[in-house]
Amino acid sequence: MPPAFTNRPPRWLIPLLGSLVAFGPLSIDMYLPALPAMGEQLHATQGQMQLSLGAFFAGFCVGMLLYGPLSDRLGRRKLLLSGMLLFVIASLLCTQVTQVEQLVVLRALQAFGSGAAVVMARAIVRDVYASDELPRVLSLMTLVTMIAPLLAPLLGGALLTFFDWQAIFMLLAVVGCISGLLVFWVLPETLKTPPGQSGSILKAFHNYCLLVRDREAMGIIATLAFSFAGMFAFISGSPFVYISYFQVPAQYYGLLFGCNVIGMIVVLLLNVRMLKVYSLPRLLMIQSSAQVLFGLLLLVFHQQSLSILVILVVLFMSLVNAIGTNSLSLLLQQRGQQAGSASALAISLQFGMGALASLAVSWLQDDTPFAMTLVMAVCAALGWVGQRMSVARIGSRLHE
Repeated sequence: MPPAFTNRPPRWLIPLLGSLVAFGPLSIDMYLPALPAMGEQLHATQGQMQLSLGAFFAGFCVGMLLYGPLSDRLGRRKLLLSGMLLFVIASLLCTQVTQVEQLVVLRALQAFGSGAAVVMARAIVRDVYASDELPRVLSLMTLVTMIAPLLAPLLGGALLTFFDWQAIFMLLAVVGCISGLLVFWVLPETLKTPPGQSGSILKAFHNYCLLVRDREAMGIIATLAFSFAGMFAFISGSPFVYISYFQVPAQYYGLLFGCNVIGMIVVLLLNVRMLKVYSLPRLLMIQSSAQVLFGLLLLVFHQQSLSILVILVVLFMSLVNAIGTNSLSLLLQQRGQQAGSASALAISLQFGMGALASLAVSWLQDDTPFAMTLVMAVCAALGWVGQRMSVARIGSRLHE
């Protein structure tokens, strides 16, 4: 095992942890351009192929909820390595599927393993960095992470130009192997409390119960989770909307998808400046209200030209990370004593709602953009309701 960090953590740690958090979006977005082709080869409907996305979100959610408390008792490193091994094995098996049902099961296992990377990366940040450094470190990790959804569809589309869709899962397995070897060689155990500490798992799950019964905390989490669910509705529906309905070539899908990531980066940079002018609850109200407006416009104009749809989608999606960052910051300010459990619950519910949103798009699918835009609009509205129920009251208390 590599020696523990004795002084300041090395500079390479932030990029490494950011790449681990990126496992989720990389695994989701890289195979999106291949969904129509995979459906044809596996003799599956659009709805059945979208179930593979829902299975991924569900597996991701369950994995994070379990890995979080387990790592507090057993340590970060061994669970991280075991999760990455599961990710690699599931990715390799995905290249051999002949039925869509097999794909759905293996995508859930792949997500379960990648959930370890996401949870452990944030837990390691809490282990090795001082509390006053956390905002800066997490922001830098987010920037590293956002490279994944920008490049993943482009890589997927490029691979489809020269290879069959199985090459996408082969590349994911290679990435998992490389990351796992880096963790094995350079990352020590970072948990400072002795592994096996009595009662840590029970305490973590007890914190989950406390948070679920906390109306204010759940209101903040709802704002965060439903905004992300709107993004997952787009992720689930957009390959068929862009490629099948609007006849966009698969290799260009990544370019349209990348416009959303660029919008997210721009809005995140604006968000930092706006926090100097507006309070956190006020800014959340503005952002969630704007997302509702763009969601309704998407629903109204869902059958108009491709350019109108893309512009409205970019405006909607650009707000997702800002709303998520501000909501999580507010949650941790209010529930600092339960920060680890609160983070795990919030992130897990993001993907849980994402799974439901993907399923809703699948069930409502009518071969037009209607299902995708309807679910996006409903998710934005539910997030706004959560914000109005709790965030404003909590924000007023922060300034008393």
